[in-house]
Amino acid sequence: MKRILLISILCVLGIKSYSQLFEDKTNFYIAYQRGLFLGSELFNNNGTISPSFYSNLRSNNGLTFKYLSNLSPSLGVGLKLGFLSSTHWQSGNYRSYNGSSSATITLQPVFQIRTKFNESGLYNRLKLYGELSPVIGFSMLSIQNNLFDITGSDENNDTFSSNNLTFGVEAGVGCEYAFTNRTGAFINMSVQEGFIKTPFFIDNRYTLLSFNVGVRINILKVKRFNY
Repeated sequence: MKRILLISILCVLGIKSYSQLFEDKTNFYIAYQRGLFLGSELFNNNGTISPSFYSNLRSNNGLTFKYLSNLSPSLGVGLKLGFLSSTHWQSGNYRSYNGSSSATITLQPVFQIRTKFNESGLYNRLKLYGELSPVIGFSMLSIQNNLFDITGSDENNDTFSSNNLTFGVEAGVGCEYAFTNRTGAFINMSVQEGFIKTPFFIDNRYTLLSFNVGVRINILKVKRFNY
């Protein structure tokens, strides 16, 4: 009843009412990921030269899911889950791993530093941020035309499967724009330095450059205030 009375008074006095956004405490993010493994076609390990496995994977696509909680106006923490499929191994001068592929699942605690939320103006809806994440993952490799003979393996000579743990660190920057308290969109770019140990190739380190575009969803109650 009081709310109806207040609205009636505002209408009579001709006072305009504007809707603004509150800063959300928790958010959920879903993104499409496009990646590129950096590095040269060949890998040199103390004089042993061979075609690089990761740098020659030409198609790298995936999805990421992130939950973020705001600890302060400029600091957030959360958890990110990623799925990356890498295929189309291709080298200009070698056919060593033609047909090979990789599927990787990663879990990452996320630490985010961002611009502070403003009650009005551009930064009421726009957020610029940087993120740092330790990475632990599980890599499922399908190796074709393997260069090495693995003693004791029951696999055939042309195809090998290998499941391995990976670990590393990721750093990224991005921007997010809020349409409403419940929804928004974002883009970001990140670099992940990872390590893996497998008997099928000697380049046990990779650098992944990723571009992400996605949406933000707030599953909690929408809050607004008027002035």
